[in-house]
Amino acid sequence: MTDIFIVSGARTAIGTFGGSLASFRPADLGTIVIKEAIARAGISADKVENVVIGTVVPTQPKDAYVSRVAAVNAGVPIARPAMT
Repeated sequence: MTDIFIVSGARTAIGTFGGSLASFRPADLGTIVIKEAIARAGISADKVENVVIGTVVPTQPKDAYVSRVAAVNAGVPIARPAMT
């Protein structure tokens, strides 16, 4: 590996229970955040080698894979690792 990109953190808006973000699935919010972080870094999604997403309160068992689903939906190659 000769080129290393460290993308600074990006986050979703802070919402309230049952508020305006209630209709968004966690993976959909993660996709928006990853796309924005990649855009801010000025790189293409295929240059991303690893994705890490933190979540405070997973709402469903499938939310354990939020980072994976969000990364792939944001255009990160499926062969890249992702961790929640």
